[in-house]
Amino acid sequence: MQVRDTTIAYAAEPAAITNELTLDELADYINNLKTVPTVEQVKQQFASLSLRQRDYESHRLFTDKKYARNLIARSEYAELLMLCWHSGQRTPIHDHGGSIGVILVCEGSLTETMYEFAPEGHVRPYNTFRWNPGGITGADVPDIHQLLNLQPDDKDLVTLHCYAPPLSVLNTFSPVSSRRRKWREGYVSGGAGI
Repeated sequence: MQVRDTTIAYAAEPAAITNELTLDELADYINNLKTVPTVEQVKQQFASLSLRQRDYESHRLFTDKKYARNLIARSEYAELLMLCWHSGQRTPIHDHGGSIGVILVCEGSLTETMYEFAPEGHVRPYNTFRWNPGGITGADVPDIHQLLNLQPDDKDLVTLHCYAPPLSVLNTFSPVSSRRRKWREGYVSGGAGI
């Protein structure tokens, strides 16, 4: 398995970016969608985003038990979240239950491991990426991955996520058995909590 360091994984054509979006404008975009956007459409919005820590400080909330999912905006067609991770926090190996997902790294370094099905029915890793601030990655249907903060103990990670349509029930997978489980996540802020 290969690990790739990625500083900026997606760069829009300069002519496609007419102005910089604020986080509030991106939230308005999510709230006013009339259809489910594609991975490329969301990547384009994220590439146009001008984001400083002070712009998202109210959504930069951590928990000690597990990574925090903080809701920024949600419509029928998409949701926008800020995920905050202490060192060592990670997702299970999962899909998105039929939704697309796009991630922008705001602070720290995100490790993303991609999985595929082995002939025996379990999943196995086939590629790992490290995404640095400004890096944008997208998961289409039916991608399976795991997200991790593998930085040293004093290094936090903050990521911006868009899921379209909003996540409902996901599937989790194992590298040692073919058993799948259903997984539903709540919100730490802006929703019902974990």
